[in-house]
Amino acid sequence: MSLRRQDLNLLPILRELIRTESVSRAAENIHLSQSATSGALARLRSVFDDELLVMDGRNMVATPFAKSIQQKVEEACSVIEGLYQPGTFDPKTETRQFNIAATDYVAYVMGGHIARCMLERSDAISVRFHPIGRNLEQHLLYGDIDIAILSDRGAEHLNTTLQSQWLFRDERVVIASVDNPPFRGPLTLETYLASPHASFEMHQFDSVSMSQIWPEIERPARQVVSVPHFTALPETVANSGCLALVQKRLAMQMAAAGLVSIHPPPFDAPPVDIFAYRSPLRSHDPAVDWIMTLLVEVSAGLPDLPADRSAAPIPASAQAIGTRR
Repeated sequence: MSLRRQDLNLLPILRELIRTESVSRAAENIHLSQSATSGALARLRSVFDDELLVMDGRNMVATPFAKSIQQKVEEACSVIEGLYQPGTFDPKTETRQFNIAATDYVAYVMGGHIARCMLERSDAISVRFHPIGRNLEQHLLYGDIDIAILSDRGAEHLNTTLQSQWLFRDERVVIASVDNPPFRGPLTLETYLASPHASFEMHQFDSVSMSQIWPEIERPARQVVSVPHFTALPETVANSGCLALVQKRLAMQMAAAGLVSIHPPPFDAPPVDIFAYRSPLRSHDPAVDWIMTLLVEVSAGLPDLPADRSAAPIPASAQAIGTRR
């Protein structure tokens, strides 16, 4: 099929039609009339010899063929749009908001350092942190999210091949209330399992819990409360007398405020390796190259954790960007 015979203006319309599965919403997103968008859909159906969108009850849904070409359409639009963007990125002269999906733990540990670097290097560059939602994979594929920062275990729940860059390592520790701890003396496995616990769960309903991401970690029987934010755990522990298993960098900052005490887990708790996962639509974006470099720099400047002789080796991808499925 000759490219000269094709109307490339139909590509962004096709992208929105598949994304939204709605003629009216697609028309609104691309600022066309509904009749013009319907006309474009008719032309696209003729080009691909497929209905692309069909009625399912009262709603329209993408056909299997439309879903099968969605990623190619997204990539094609990204490449074409990239042709009209500058080949370099100068943070001193350009305006850009980077959209990063991360847990509040990552934003807590890195956010202040990122903001300081932004203020030093640009007057018009910003970062917006977004929560890691159920549709993270879709937002990465669409380019709505430039980078997702999460653990390698957390990324195993994604079904997409993504470029990844190792950022930093953390450890897991147990925190207890300073004023109302549920135990005295060293924390034993028996005491840990018998104590009430607070925990983190990512989503409200179809939740991804830490026990799913880290199934080898001992799971206590008495789970009193779960919260959707890591940073809520220290306060919850301090006020309840529960225990919680959290990242050491978070625990150290909270312990400095006098809220909690820190204890080594009475079992083998694997380290936590944090990676930056890049949207496939941003693989050749010099601006995202720049922010990725800044994230690596910020991570390298984080305070060191106390040495652990039994620590596992740092991933090889700490030295280079790798691809992960």
